[in-house]
Amino acid sequence: MPLNDAAVKLAESGKIGALNLLFKRHPYSLIPFMLEILAAIPETVPVQTYKQLLPGSRPPANIVLREEDWVECEKMVNFIQKLPMDDETAIKFKTEPLVKRCLAYCWLPIDEILSWYKTRAIDIDSFSGQLDNCLCLVDVGRSTGINALQHFYEDISYLNQLIYTDNGDLNISLSLAAWEDLPDYEKFKMMLRGVKVETVIERLNDKAMPFMQNRLHGAALSSEDKVESFLVRWLREIASENKLDLCLVVIDEGCKDFGHNCFFKDEVEAVDSTLQCIYRCSSTDQWSNMATILSKLPQVQGNADLEGRRKLAEAHIEAGRILAFYQVPKPISFFLEAYSDEKVVKQIFRLILSKFVRRQAAQSDNDWASMWRDMQSLREKAFTFLDAEYMLIEFCKGLLKAGKFSLARNYLKGTSTVALAPEKAENLVIQAAREYFFSASTLASSEIWKAKECLNLFPGSSAVRAENDIIDALTTKLPRFGVSLLPVQFRQIKDPMEIIKMVITSQPGAYLDVDEIIEVSKLLGLRSKDDISAVEEAIAREAAVAGDLQLAFDRCLLLVKKGHGLVWDLCAAIARGPGLENMDVSSRKLLLGFALSNCDEESIGELLNAWKDLDMQGQCETLMTLTGTGPNFSVKSALVNSDPVKQTKEASSLTAGVVPSNGSTTDDQVGHLSTTENIVLSIARDLPLETGSMWDSLLLENERISSFAASELPWLIQLSRTVGSNKKLNSGLIFGENYVNVRAYAVVTILSWLAKNGFAPRDDLIVSLAKSVIESQATEWEDILGCSVLLNLVDAFNGVEVIEEELRRRQNYQEISSIMNVGMKYGLLHNSGVECEDFNRRRELLLRFFKEKHMPVSSDEMEKFGNVQSTFWREWKLKLEERKHVADHSRVLEQIIPGVDTARFLSGDTDYIENIVFSLIESVKMERKHILKDLLKLANTYSLNRSEVLLRFLSSALVSDVWTNDDITAEIAEFRGEIVGYGQRTVDAISMMVYPAIDGHNKHRLAYLYSLISDCCMQLDEKKESLPLIHPDQAIITSSELARFYKVIEQECRNVSFVKDLNFKNIVGLGGLNLECFRDEVYQNIDEHNVEALANMVQVLVSLYAGIPPQGLISWQDVYKHYILILLMPLVGNERTNFTVKRPETYQGFIGQLEHKYEMCRKYIKLLADSDVYEMMKRFFIISVPNTATPGSLLDTSGWQECLILLMNFFIRLIEDIEEILCHARSREILRFNPTCFMKCLKCFTRLVIEDSVSPSQGWGTIHGCINSDFMGGVVAESSIFCRAMIFSGCGFGVISEVFSEAASQCSSSLEAEKEMQGLPALYLSILEPILQGLASEVPEYQNLCNLLSSLSKLEGDMENQKRVRRVVWERMVNYSNDLQLPGRVRVYALELMQSIVGRPVRSAFTEQQLNVLPWDGWDELHDTGETRVTSPSQGVSDYSDSSNRFTSTLVALRSSQIMAPVCPSLEIAPDDLLDIGTAVSCFSKLCRAADADSYLKALVAVLGEWEGLFVVRKDDKNPAEVTDGGNDWDNDDWNEGWESFQEVEPLDTESKGSSLSLHPLHICWSELIQRHVAMSLFGDVLRYLDLYLSKPNGILLDKDNARSLCQMVLGRDLLWAFKMMMLLPYGDLQLICLDAVEEKLKQEGMTDGIGKDLDILILVLYSGVISKIISRSLYDGSFSNICYLVGYFSRQCQEACLLRLAHKETNSSEDERPSLIIFERILFPVFICELVKADQKMLAGFIISKYMHTNASLSLINITEAGLRRFLEGQLNELHREDLDLETKFPGLVLKHAVSSLLHRLVDLIPSALSLLSAR
Repeated sequence: MPLNDAAVKLAESGKIGALNLLFKRHPYSLIPFMLEILAAIPETVPVQTYKQLLPGSRPPANIVLREEDWVECEKMVNFIQKLPMDDETAIKFKTEPLVKRCLAYCWLPIDEILSWYKTRAIDIDSFSGQLDNCLCLVDVGRSTGINALQHFYEDISYLNQLIYTDNGDLNISLSLAAWEDLPDYEKFKMMLRGVKVETVIERLNDKAMPFMQNRLHGAALSSEDKVESFLVRWLREIASENKLDLCLVVIDEGCKDFGHNCFFKDEVEAVDSTLQCIYRCSSTDQWSNMATILSKLPQVQGNADLEGRRKLAEAHIEAGRILAFYQVPKPISFFLEAYSDEKVVKQIFRLILSKFVRRQAAQSDNDWASMWRDMQSLREKAFTFLDAEYMLIEFCKGLLKAGKFSLARNYLKGTSTVALAPEKAENLVIQAAREYFFSASTLASSEIWKAKECLNLFPGSSAVRAENDIIDALTTKLPRFGVSLLPVQFRQIKDPMEIIKMVITSQPGAYLDVDEIIEVSKLLGLRSKDDISAVEEAIAREAAVAGDLQLAFDRCLLLVKKGHGLVWDLCAAIARGPGLENMDVSSRKLLLGFALSNCDEESIGELLNAWKDLDMQGQCETLMTLTGTGPNFSVKSALVNSDPVKQTKEASSLTAGVVPSNGSTTDDQVGHLSTTENIVLSIARDLPLETGSMWDSLLLENERISSFAASELPWLIQLSRTVGSNKKLNSGLIFGENYVNVRAYAVVTILSWLAKNGFAPRDDLIVSLAKSVIESQATEWEDILGCSVLLNLVDAFNGVEVIEEELRRRQNYQEISSIMNVGMKYGLLHNSGVECEDFNRRRELLLRFFKEKHMPVSSDEMEKFGNVQSTFWREWKLKLEERKHVADHSRVLEQIIPGVDTARFLSGDTDYIENIVFSLIESVKMERKHILKDLLKLANTYSLNRSEVLLRFLSSALVSDVWTNDDITAEIAEFRGEIVGYGQRTVDAISMMVYPAIDGHNKHRLAYLYSLISDCCMQLDEKKESLPLIHPDQAIITSSELARFYKVIEQECRNVSFVKDLNFKNIVGLGGLNLECFRDEVYQNIDEHNVEALANMVQVLVSLYAGIPPQGLISWQDVYKHYILILLMPLVGNERTNFTVKRPETYQGFIGQLEHKYEMCRKYIKLLADSDVYEMMKRFFIISVPNTATPGSLLDTSGWQECLILLMNFFIRLIEDIEEILCHARSREILRFNPTCFMKCLKCFTRLVIEDSVSPSQGWGTIHGCINSDFMGGVVAESSIFCRAMIFSGCGFGVISEVFSEAASQCSSSLEAEKEMQGLPALYLSILEPILQGLASEVPEYQNLCNLLSSLSKLEGDMENQKRVRRVVWERMVNYSNDLQLPGRVRVYALELMQSIVGRPVRSAFTEQQLNVLPWDGWDELHDTGETRVTSPSQGVSDYSDSSNRFTSTLVALRSSQIMAPVCPSLEIAPDDLLDIGTAVSCFSKLCRAADADSYLKALVAVLGEWEGLFVVRKDDKNPAEVTDGGNDWDNDDWNEGWESFQEVEPLDTESKGSSLSLHPLHICWSELIQRHVAMSLFGDVLRYLDLYLSKPNGILLDKDNARSLCQMVLGRDLLWAFKMMMLLPYGDLQLICLDAVEEKLKQEGMTDGIGKDLDILILVLYSGVISKIISRSLYDGSFSNICYLVGYFSRQCQEACLLRLAHKETNSSEDERPSLIIFERILFPVFICELVKADQKMLAGFIISKYMHTNASLSLINITEAGLRRFLEGQLNELHREDLDLETKFPGLVLKHAVSSLLHRLVDLIPSALSLLSAR
């Protein structure tokens, strides 16, 4: 059996051990079959049993075979390889070593191994379900180096967790194969299946999130595309399922900590995914969850889009809540697309309002107000596309529907956010009222009442009143007529006229109530004139139908007046109907005429004939009325009677003078006809009938003609021929408004009858009418009208006779001219009308001629006419022309000169003519008369001097105020060339007559004069004639340039004509520039509107000078400069003087005003010269900084910081403009100013201010310092000026160096700048030197020096550079302080400043402000000044240490000399006197010898105080620990005597009394000084000094020997003072000596007032501790008694003071008056009691307390002493803890201050100690 088959068998049988052995023995043989063998192992076998067999990524490292046999050699291998492949012998021969040799060792491919592992794991899961075996298998493969199994291993792990470790809440049955087929996201979802709110976070953290991170990380590495988060995707899906509670929990957890939380990549993803989840939710009841979710989100900075989406979502959530509240729920996604369907949104609002109105419970006003707010909120948050007005309209509709009329009234007026137009509000109310009204079921329904209430919201509106009228009509008016209409029925009626017709026909006689019917119609809306007319028409027709013709007639007359054309048929019927009351011919004509105007075409002929008959009847009746006569029978009967035969007979009878009878014969009839024919022929011609027989038949057939001709015609003929018929009347027949007489009216009537019946009138009839017209009024119109009548004549000469007669009759020129023109046209018309036989052509000819009625007849026409009728018209024309010539001349003169004597004019009186003409010219000055042409015409006609007249008129017009230049130009337009042509004469007239009279402010007139003069000069120059000389300035004007000069002056005068107050005569005269007034006049009129015009004018005028302008002129740049100064003047004056800096807002306004002014003049500054530019810019710099802006005066607030930044930005703008100006050229030699450097400094400084590196007060100080310096003068570099200002304002070195470095690259343009820019050390020295030189002056710059030194205090910026600056400044200060030429006070000040630099301030005579120098951080003068410490073994002290001692001694010596100067001016203490203590004691001894006064002693005390700083601290500062070896002599006392030793002695706590106090190094000096005090009996001062120095470490002023000497000295003089002094010294034996002396004195003399009331004794006894000996030793009973007496005395004083306070209710005043009582009560008394307790005198202490507390005697039976003592001590202890007694402030004059303070501090320990002793007992 092959080896591999055996291995498979073993594997199948599960014999892992044998298989393992087989693999160990035959690894090379089995490796090719390894995967097959391992796959045969049963799936249930644990993997751990055969994990050593599983393959890895590499072959096993150590394969151990047995040793090769000799036969297993290479020769055997070659032999086996030669055998056939299928030879079994070869297989048998192949031992494992031979196999190794035969087969090249090759491990399995990694892909096959990987595939096997996956397949094996899936098989194990499929066949056994043992997922842990799968996991173990893959883990083994992963551990063997197959990294590709990592992903598979993780999948199995996740599945294993999902199935086995899920606590049973999921029932998942899933194979590994199926799990592997799932996408990663489905696996993620599977992990979260069935999750709940309580477990989702745990599930995510444990399973899902690690899985997602793993997979997404791998996906991100393998793909460049962005991979979406599984969690985000899952959140969207569950949000789509409306599981927002899960989303809430996940998002809340994910947003807590993005640094450690892995739910979301960042804030952007969290917010974006959350918003997606919210909008995917379709639920309408999870608004709270949505809002909570949004509240958990973080703020995303810098992402405006995301923040906008977030705010929009919040708004949508709120909108969704509102919709849900009003029962119209919508998902949140609805709001995103709402804008696309505005109709749906509007329907939602209508639905909300509808539901709100229909709610069962009535809504209150507050509910409606809330609803309005909600609607507004909906619009703002979700429906912004809706119009606010629409929202208000819908809301008001809802209010009106709900009957909330009073509330609706308020909203209809508009809200704070939206206003409703009155028209729209009215429309809403009307629509709501209509809905109420039309919903009424009866006329008594309440809905009608609601409609009226609704309409009452706008009672004053016309539309609302119309609605009310309809309601009143239907409910009140119509029922009265028996018409009942329901509102719904009324709604169906389209035309209200139908209702009116119902009213008219509802009842018989209803039409009679016309006014009521019209009122009803108006209520129904029929209010227009046409509607009212239609109603009246209906009434009239109904009346006519009912037979009431009179009412119908009255209505028709009214309708005719109104022009209601629809009633024409009724009017025609009534006019042609029977007669009625008040119906005359005119009424009938009126009705018929109206019918004619509005009828149809078929009725025109019939109505026209009827109207003609009525018209003729009316004319006859009018004549009857006027004349009082008439025909022989009624005209009316002749017109109306229908029996023609009867009419003819009656007419004939009347004409013949007989009465016809029914039996008349035929002859009579023929006679009548003949008579009638004669009558007609007397007025007519050209009968239309050819034969007489036809005429007879006409008369017989036409009864109307025959009757009228027989009756009325003779009467009319008689009136037309009656001479006396001249009565005027106003007729409208054919003459309009012209008046005619009765005769003419009769003629017109006859002509009308003839025209009506087709007869042509005779000429005499036409002539009669023409005369009547022409003679009525002699006007042009009547003449034309008469001529028109004459044109109807057959014989034209009849018309000529009429015209000639009228011409003879008239006298007036106008009348004669008018009739003459009419006659000419009459003739021309007849002449032209020969060939115009056609009617239309004749009509056109007439229209053409009379359109030209105002044009006179031309000569050509007259000649043409003369050719036709030469003889007649020639004579007539000559006669008329002669008369007209005279009339025309007279008329012209009258028109030109009213009231003139025309006869003298026509006679040629020259003097009279000149006087009249020149007077007329003078009148032109006062009144504008356009008479120049007339004047020249008169001059030409009557031989006057034309040039004189023309120039006189021109001069008068020019000097007149009533003539404008345009008027003059227009008047002389035709003659300007003539005026200019006069040349010299015109110039003389202007210069002598016109120019002096014109005001210099009238620049338009002056320019006009210059223009005339220029033209005249140019004309003369062209003619080569001599030019006028008007005193010209020969410096600028030559004879050949006069024309150009005046043209320039004219142009400039026009250019500045708008400058109202400018007197141009002060600028230029006729002879040249006005040098005296030129400058002042220009300066006085400069403002922002005319500065450019004036500058241009000055530039042009000054340019006229060829050379150097004379004195008095200014340049155009001076104009701009003066304007800028004018702008700045208010700021330089009152505004800046009164300007304060209390409020930043005020200063910001000031800067804004200044910037505005700068903007106004900025363009002008650029035009100035360089020097002026700098001057103006510097003014702006100076003005911008207020006078009060001194350093330190401004608070460091943000407001002032903003002001400072604003100011510096303005400065930068100014500097940029200066730089721009310099870049354009001009010269830079004028000022040495580098704007670039200064701008660099400003920009850097501004940045530092913005970054708060420079405080506002420092910034203001810097700006103020720059402005006050000559920063634009060019003497010092700009950077130096700026840095100096920064130093003086208190800026630190860091910002100074930064500004200096920023400017260094720009400041190399000048030698001075190069010198200054050598570095900051040089800069500091250049600034320091003048300050030091000025310290000895009257005004030293203390503050600037302090600021300079303080600027170097902090280590900032470039450290090395700062050290160099410090070094040079320090060295300069050292050299300055060593200058013996300086006053001592100045040297002291310099030395004290140096001491402040090193941080060792001392007491000084200078003020704190003068020494306000910050110490330099990290400054070591020994090291930083570059000094080396060279030590000498022989000397043992460094050289520098000696120099430092001498330096210190110098300062102390100088100050000591100053102290002694008042008492001993000649005394001077040298530094060598203070080299050590010995020299100091020697020097002080000399000083003490001369002490003879108290002031001298006080000076000595002050000197010792100064010396302490030199010797006391020096001794204390010795540190033996620093003494290292003997090689360097560091144990010398003077090794550390530098500046560090020069400091004020700090006070020590008094509790360190005793061993902590040491002897004062100058105790010998003090001993001498105290002896001098004792000698002068100044014991109190000695006691004060001893107490004062006890607070210092070296506080013992006397050694024991000196103290003993002092004790002996004082004992002999005053025992008590000796006792007090010794109590303050730590020498017990001396204290006992004094105590014995006092005890002895008490025994001998007893107690005195001095001892019994001296509180100092009690203080010193308690302080020194002697009290314990006094209490415990019986030797001192007297002293003890004295002490007890003191305690009792002061106790009583305290009790009395307490009673006094209670009596007067005082609180603090008594304490202020008796400080000793407070000290006793609060300190001494408790200390004394404690000392008694400590000395075992508890009973005595208790007794004293009982007395002090005034215990009642009845309590003496009870042992309360100890309790009272304890209570007292506890109270004192609580008081100490509760209130801190500040002795320094409360008792400043206390002598034994240290002793009392020591007792106070000791009391804190004494009381607890005493209480403990009491407890122990």
